[in-house]
Amino acid sequence: MLLIDTRDHRPERPEPPERKPLFFDIPELRPWRWYVATLVCMVVSGYVAAWLSMLLVVAALCCFFQALTSYYKGNDGLSKFRQ
Repeated sequence: MLLIDTRDHRPERPEPPERKPLFFDIPELRPWRWYVATLVCMVVSGYVAAWLSMLLVVAALCCFFQALTSYYKGNDGLSKFRQ
């Protein structure tokens, strides 16, 4: 006699909550001020002395990475709170 197991071997997993795309979750267009600061630093670095230009390029990179990390910061916890 041959027994065939017809039970579902995969346990039921809860559906993961749907994540909204990042552009729906940007309050006050938070990173754009850092992108503008990046552009200003890069443009000004082309018109100043070499040693100051290096400092401005480093500052531009810092502003750019600050803008990228601002996408992943929380919204102080209260803006998503609903009663």
